[in-house]
Amino acid sequence: MTALAGDVVLQTLQLLEWRLARIDFILNGRAGDREGEVEGQQSVMKRVGKLEDGLSKLIAKSPAMAEIIALQFRHPEIFESASSATKQDEPDVSTKFSVVITEAPSFPSAVSQLTQLNDLPIPPTKDFTNMIASLPRMAAIHERQSEQEKEISELRKRSALLLLKWHELFVLGQGRCWAEWDGRLKKAEIKVRREEVRKEKEVEAG
Repeated sequence: MTALAGDVVLQTLQLLEWRLARIDFILNGRAGDREGEVEGQQSVMKRVGKLEDGLSKLIAKSPAMAEIIALQFRHPEIFESASSATKQDEPDVSTKFSVVITEAPSFPSAVSQLTQLNDLPIPPTKDFTNMIASLPRMAAIHERQSEQEKEISELRKRSALLLLKWHELFVLGQGRCWAEWDGRLKKAEIKVRREEVRKEKEVEAG
């Protein structure tokens, strides 16, 4: 084992020991035995064995730990990190390279379009600010216009009723008057004619 590999193993053991002590503190409320210096002088196999013993004791003392271990045994996919699942689904280097080569001709046009979008001038905000400020006044004008339309509709109805009454009173009423007067004149004319005939007969008889 090289010196670099040995350092990695020792650092890994220290990290595992720290995590085990942290879990013990969270579950049992105690910081655990402070034997870091002694453990650092022990062999790797002894430290690994001590870690296994400590984990077994935690599982035996904590029902929650036992349930977690059982759940991990039954459903290991739950404890897989998203990064590992993503790495498994990632295509290989050759596939990525072929995709890049295929899409490479479209890169210049995309860059050109993005440059054009960047060069487009932003319209002045003053006009939009004035428009937003005038929205209440425009709403009031629209409301007033709706009220005026209702008033105009009501006036049209009243005008139609007045025109109907005027037609009944003046046009139809005058026609009825003329008809009544014509009937009276005809009756008077008949009476006058009868009186003239009667007088003519009296003159002839006398």
